[in-house]
Amino acid sequence: MFIGLTRIEVTGFRSLRDFVLRPRRLTVLVDPEGTATRDLAAFFTLLRELAHGQLQRTQVLDAVEGPVSLALGVQDDNYTVELRRFPDGRWRVVREELDLSAGIGVPFVEPGSPRDEAFLSTFPPGPTVRMGDSEAAWLGEIIDGASRTMNGFLRGFRVQPAEGFDADVPFLFLEERDVDLPSNAVWDRVQSARAASSRVPVLLCTASVALADAFDLEDVVRMETSDG
Repeated sequence: MFIGLTRIEVTGFRSLRDFVLRPRRLTVLVDPEGTATRDLAAFFTLLRELAHGQLQRTQVLDAVEGPVSLALGVQDDNYTVELRRFPDGRWRVVREELDLSAGIGVPFVEPGSPRDEAFLSTFPPGPTVRMGDSEAAWLGEIIDGASRTMNGFLRGFRVQPAEGFDADVPFLFLEERDVDLPSNAVWDRVQSARAASSRVPVLLCTASVALADAFDLEDVVRMETSDG
């Protein structure tokens, strides 16, 4: 089953100070300076570490003052987490919630009770727990299934070179660093990305305008970075 990536929203994280993107199956991000590419990779890395329960060991936040708000939409279920650095120097989760397309909102953090790790990390990928047939159990199964899907999606992230198309991932984050690609390489990148996007969401980041121009116009987002 195709698991869509439907929303990326970041506030206060490196150069991504007020960043919103609603990806398509295939999204080509033209980033001449490479700043947005680097920080988007760090964004997904941080979410992956939250899914693994590794907030207290992450190095992604070392140069960040905060607060940081991260949001990701998968299959139109939206996961939002807010992190703050406390006076003792530790980052903590002060807000974490899952808003499901079924119209259910699930807060994981009580107001005023920050957590050292994301609660999402307690939903490892795997079969959804069967809880019975009552309404409460039915809702619990929906929440459990959506949380496990989100957790599994985040755990599978890694950056790949644009010529690599590992199928054993929930989505492809591809980085093309070469600005002056030969025409045959441009053709190969385009065809491979289009084919891969039928299986998993594809986010291709490139500094090459020539490569971006070879894709359909509606698939291309052009970034300009100026003081964040």
